[in-house]
Amino acid sequence: MKALVACVLLTGLSFSSAAAHAQAAETPTGKLQSVADSLSGNWKLKVKFEPSPSSPNGIEGSGEEVWHLTPGALVLIDEESFSAGPMKMQIVGLFWADGASHNLRALDCNNQNQHTCDLKDAKDGMTVQWNGKELIVEEPESFEGKPMTSRIVWSNITPTSFLEEGFIGPPGGPFKKGMTIQASRK
Repeated sequence: MKALVACVLLTGLSFSSAAAHAQAAETPTGKLQSVADSLSGNWKLKVKFEPSPSSPNGIEGSGEEVWHLTPGALVLIDEESFSAGPMKMQIVGLFWADGASHNLRALDCNNQNQHTCDLKDAKDGMTVQWNGKELIVEEPESFEGKPMTSRIVWSNITPTSFLEEGFIGPPGGPFKKGMTIQASRK
């Protein structure tokens, strides 16, 4: 009888532990940790910009990307550096769990856009979605005086690679692909 009671208790503890773990992954902090678990590390990048009026054949390049949590796991940092044609891009992305809104938040800083690192935009304009397989960040932009939305999607995430794609379009879409990055773990 004691063995049966112990077995029932252990089974109950296992189910409650699994439920607690699943529930923790649904919290903003749990989602941040899940993104970190999926993307943390050093990555080698192959970059391709789609053809455009200024580059009719497109542009290809290479670089590196590093994802890491800060001490205390409060902020996830994405540092990207790549060259493609004449462009030398430096990007720092900060991701954190917003306890008040129960969402993930992000702040984007780069050397090619004077309107980045905007805290108000990070709070009110940027959206971050993580479903356990795909990370999507949308940010309002202005292009030739028109409101646009920039969308970056990290997908096909495995322990050794991921795909990062950049899109631009009017708010709500449709979006046009402008960039593809194939990352492989260093």
